Amino acid sequence: MKIVTIKHKLLVFLAVLMFSSCEKFLDKQPDDMLSMDEVFASRAQSQAYLSSVYSFIPDILAMQNNYNTLGMCDEGDFIWAASWAGQINNGNWNATSGYYDKWDSFYKGIRSASVFISRIDENDDPTLAAPVKASWKQEARALRAIYYFFLVRQYGPVILLPDPTDVNASNQALQIPRNSFEECMDYILSEFDLVLSSADLPDQFVNPADKGRIDKRTVMAFKSRALLLAASPLWNGNPDFANFKNPDGKQLVSTSYDHARWQKAADAAKALIDNMPEGLYKKTPAGASEFDPYLSYRDVFLDRWNKEVIYARPQMGSFQADIGWERHCAPRFVNGWNGVGVAQQMIDSYFMSNGKSIGEDGSGYTESGFSAAAGKYTKPNTFNMYVNREPRFYASIIYNGADWIYKRDGNPARTVELHFEGNCGKKGSHDHSATGYLVCKNISPNSDLEQWKGELRSLVMIRLAEIYLNYAEALNEAKDDQASRDEAAIYINKIRERAGIPALTSEKISTRNSMREAIHAERRVELAFEGFRAWDTRRWKIAEQTDGAPLMGMNVDAGKTLTDPAFYKRTVIERRTFPKHYYLWPIPQYDIVRNKACVQNPGW
Repeated sequence: MKIVTIKHKLLVFLAVLMFSSCEKFLDKQPDDMLSMDEVFASRAQSQAYLSSVYSFIPDILAMQNNYNTLGMCDEGDFIWAASWAGQINNGNWNATSGYYDKWDSFYKGIRSASVFISRIDENDDPTLAAPVKASWKQEARALRAIYYFFLVRQYGPVILLPDPTDVNASNQALQIPRNSFEECMDYILSEFDLVLSSADLPDQFVNPADKGRIDKRTVMAFKSRALLLAASPLWNGNPDFANFKNPDGKQLVSTSYDHARWQKAADAAKALIDNMPEGLYKKTPAGASEFDPYLSYRDVFLDRWNKEVIYARPQMGSFQADIGWERHCAPRFVNGWNGVGVAQQMIDSYFMSNGKSIGEDGSGYTESGFSAAAGKYTKPNTFNMYVNREPRFYASIIYNGADWIYKRDGNPARTVELHFEGNCGKKGSHDHSATGYLVCKNISPNSDLEQWKGELRSLVMIRLAEIYLNYAEALNEAKDDQASRDEAAIYINKIRERAGIPALTSEKISTRNSMREAIHAERRVELAFEGFRAWDTRRWKIAEQTDGAPLMGMNVDAGKTLTDPAFYKRTVIERRTFPKHYYLWPIPQYDIVRNKACVQNPGW
């Protein structure tokens, strides 16, 4: 009976947190306080509350209009008609749409973290040791800063809530203007630094029961992300924000370029790299003497808590039919939904096995005809566009004629047919890839989707390869000299080595511009479908060209066999738009109406 009572009270408490704007977080909620004394008098309830603070971290792979941004950038397409991404791409987006809107959610996380920070020291439960309380407090502080980072990345300068919050504040006092971008970033970074300087939080949680909790490595990673964002063209000297001001005329974004931001971003990334000298994850098969690039890249997402993982959710929702990544990506014949089509632009971005891009001299690339013999990863009669590509391509992409990754014991592999009359083609169902490609990255070969037995594994959200890329990018922009480019190339080449392709050529690292292009290209491939591309094209200010361009694919309205050339033609799948105001999400109109001091983002 006591357990039921505790659960009931906690649910009541969580329910009162479900306000709908940052202003409403400051509304009077006397009933909320009635449950607080009990929540912070018990170790179990306080721990449950802290878990609820974690719950606002978005699931980057959650499908069906959650937080997966693959379909709203040049990575690909979502097939379902009600897709938010499709509405955005078609220009059907305004401040009342609610597409990918996390304004309320992140502010809920911020307020709940602030409540935890202000009250956890009151808990005198004898089973709750002081060091545990102190560690929990630092986790909540880190989470609050992380939620502010997520807000700033999506909406730009936001409102920094008063701390502590006065629940008895008048409505007039609740009219709060936005802080400047620089004020927001200064606050986020100062909070990260407070956590990092504290002795109460470990560098890394080693107890399996603690995996998935925020530690100092996670905080260092988010600090790297925040500083890289602040240094990037969208926020560093962008003249488009010259008239972005509060009603009182306060400038919300500085239009002056600050070159020093790049060095700060480089230093933050390098600090974490030095904290993880064990390097990237590499997997050597049983009986082999060298690591396997294909398995190393594939299994960095599958082998739980491997050395490259910085932060991960303890469990990936493989079993969730409504939002699960695996089922949405998988072909129809294994009970999948064929719903995630990879763009031809992404296919073209993968390197050849010799490390060259498909347009480089000597790459060996061709997109006519079919292979006569089997390759390392391909079968005979494979369209030559897909032959002799790098291992990451085969660990990530299902093309017409590829085998599905799930290995049924004692049965041959099943070939995926994406042409019009194929077993997963458009003729058979509305559930089909619109581009003629599917994703297999981050899907376990041990997930038997036909029987709906997903492999238990974590959802990797931050890994060391990203930090290598952050460091290389920031260092290249911070210092225009060969020594710095050579240093940046070390970390790009570590990624390429693990991927099984040669190092960057001297020509690619000879100038800042050529190095920038190489870093951007490597980042696009290495972090493909991990929730980075839509944010990267925005912070680089290239989304008007990349995400506003027509989405390309193969001709899914043609093809009777795997070798029918009618299918293998570059085809416009969707004409897209990306007006300038798309760089920032609109603040929900309801919140703008309620808080007259909160100005809307430009263009909305």
